[in-house]
Amino acid sequence: MDAALTAVVAVIGAAFHLLPSLIALNRSSGDRWLVLVVNGVFGATLVGWVLALCLPLRKPRVSAAA
Repeated sequence: MDAALTAVVAVIGAAFHLLPSLIALNRSSGDRWLVLVVNGVFGATLVGWVLALCLPLRKPRVSAAA
């Protein structure tokens, strides 16, 4: 029972940690590689994780075509 609970908690924790990367990949964000790097390198800190989460959630840039 303890091993199963540990596995479930580990999977949920990993999914939560990778949430910014999953959002960026799902939305085909232009900065998806930046989000992956920030989440991978700084995602263990709260500031890095929040930064990685904010990047894919911002509005996409609209290019001004003349």
